[in-house]
Amino acid sequence: MATHWHDDHIRGMAEQVKTFANARFCTSSALTKEEFLATIVAYEKRHGIVAGSGASEICEVLETLRSRAGATSPMRAGPARLVFTLPATASCHGQECRITTLSPSDKQFDKFMLQLGKLVPIERSAKKRVADQEENDLSVVTLISIGDQGILLGADLEETGDVELGWSAIVRMPERPSQIAGAFKIPHHGSVNGHCEEVWTQMLIANPVAILTPWSKNRGLPTGSDVERIVSLSEAAFSTSTGTRRIDRPRPYAVQKQIRETVGRLRATEGRTGFVRLRNGGARNPKTWCVELSPEACHLKDYRTA
Repeated sequence: MATHWHDDHIRGMAEQVKTFANARFCTSSALTKEEFLATIVAYEKRHGIVAGSGASEICEVLETLRSRAGATSPMRAGPARLVFTLPATASCHGQECRITTLSPSDKQFDKFMLQLGKLVPIERSAKKRVADQEENDLSVVTLISIGDQGILLGADLEETGDVELGWSAIVRMPERPSQIAGAFKIPHHGSVNGHCEEVWTQMLIANPVAILTPWSKNRGLPTGSDVERIVSLSEAAFSTSTGTRRIDRPRPYAVQKQIRETVGRLRATEGRTGFVRLRNGGARNPKTWCVELSPEACHLKDYRTA
């Protein structure tokens, strides 16, 4: 489940659910609550909805699940919930594989439910999109364990300092698996509001392989200070994009004048998004991670901020 209501996060989710017909769909627990579903239905039936809205996408996912035989409801992610197990006899590593969700916490869930009233459409009001949610209350952090190796997927979970919310709730969770991860998908595009020092000291090995995907809108993420912080924590930190490409070549005065009078100024262009692929050494060498970068990706120390 996407952690924002941004269309680019959830577009295509329904198509993937249709394509992987035998896969079990796991989402934040709030998505299966009657109050949330009622809100989505209200948006769908009362005024219609602007094309491309995340609410329409979610409705399509739910209808697809209901049309199937067998498991027709999403699995509910939550703190320390085991959602998948592959026995050692079926694993190519010859070791058991387990996938555990670590969020949202109970307080995070309650916080989201209190905000639901803001999403309910008003009778006879103009139709509008479901509003983007500023906070990532439904973000699902996932721990993948293969034998004694771990991969921590940080999603977009934020950190507020409240011991019952965000990363603080996870590191203090008594039921949390004791697995220490060697690979880390950095949360929230490397932003400082997704950073928790205790995650790096308690849930990750020293100098883990760390990966982030930049955010190009607004002022962009990661910032220069974000890059410095992450690189200081891991020598093996990577980005799926090289970042911005500065436009600093000289132009004739007439061209510069036309730019000022039309678009105002030129902005740095965004690098294309590629991939960072990790391959584990397997049963013979499980502590080794081989990193493959696409041409668009880079080591984080080489990332260009705006």
